[in-house]
Amino acid sequence: MSLVDLVLLLFGAKTLIFALGAARSRKIGSTSYPNNTQKISVIIPARNEEEQLSMCLNSLIEQDETNVEFIIVDDRSSDGTGEIINHYSNMDQRVKGIQLTEERTGNLRGKPGALHAGILASTGDIIMMSDADCTFPAHWIHTVRNAYHDPAIGMIAGLTTIKATTIFHHLQDMEWMMNHTLASAGMALGQPLGCFGNNLSLRREVYDAVGGYERIPFSVTEDLLLLQTVAQSGKTILYPISASNAVSTMPCKDWNAFVSQQHRWVRGSEALGWKKYLFVFFAFLFWGGLLFSGINGDYYGVISILGIRIIGDCIIVFPTLQALKRLKQLPWLIPGMIFMMFIEIMVALLLFKKEVEWKGQAFR
Repeated sequence: MSLVDLVLLLFGAKTLIFALGAARSRKIGSTSYPNNTQKISVIIPARNEEEQLSMCLNSLIEQDETNVEFIIVDDRSSDGTGEIINHYSNMDQRVKGIQLTEERTGNLRGKPGALHAGILASTGDIIMMSDADCTFPAHWIHTVRNAYHDPAIGMIAGLTTIKATTIFHHLQDMEWMMNHTLASAGMALGQPLGCFGNNLSLRREVYDAVGGYERIPFSVTEDLLLLQTVAQSGKTILYPISASNAVSTMPCKDWNAFVSQQHRWVRGSEALGWKKYLFVFFAFLFWGGLLFSGINGDYYGVISILGIRIIGDCIIVFPTLQALKRLKQLPWLIPGMIFMMFIEIMVALLLFKKEVEWKGQAFR
């Protein structure tokens, strides 16, 4: 078997496995459940978010839901974040503000500590978490609440789309679609590969049982550690692909912010253990096969390897766009998959940088 044949075989198998997993997630996302009456607490950490917070809070208070509270945690902001929180708490009794003034140490550094403080102050049976730059579909809370139909379900993750207006934004959006689809497919196959903290929920009793972020080791990707901890506890985790459970977030404004985000993700991926090396293997296989074929003048090999990668990735992501009712993004699908190929090279270089900078803070 030639190297090209090996690449085609392995990438074809990878596409099939993730496509089957994503199909399971879409089936979960299309299932309707009876109405649930459990109380919901939505936790939003906010650090210097005066530009986006009003948009987020407007979207929250438009949720036509009762038996819900919105806990907004002002994490040592130096801008007008606190004033915005006070304004909305006076406007809507469901909005409650918490102000953190001291820097934290240990496992509660950064965002995990802000989330933990919000959860401690909340009273809901189900904790929903998001970010201050997100907006939400009309039935977001209703959909998530009803999905907890079975006591065995301990956590539910959801997809996130990017509000895109430029070419760079659209490419980021396609990257998020791929990352979410892979993570959702992995969870449907019993492998917690990741999730996004701006669309994550769990039962309070589960959070308390695992000790919360106070006991979970610190990570710059706190959502992944929480996901893994809940999975290890034996609780069922759902990651449905559904338009009614997909939030929307702002893109990175510039290349520096994007690189910082990618660096945070790649450092956090160390928690994946051996699974991380599986993704590294496929990246090495792709680029190694491509370079080997190019150097040897095997243009059939070059085209075949590029083709199996692009077509395979499109096969995985296209049904997600359909399920989220986002087919208007279809012209960006192939450019987005090509964009992700070159991100792999950048990610490899970022492995050499240890310190992560995020939200004006540095972490190791």
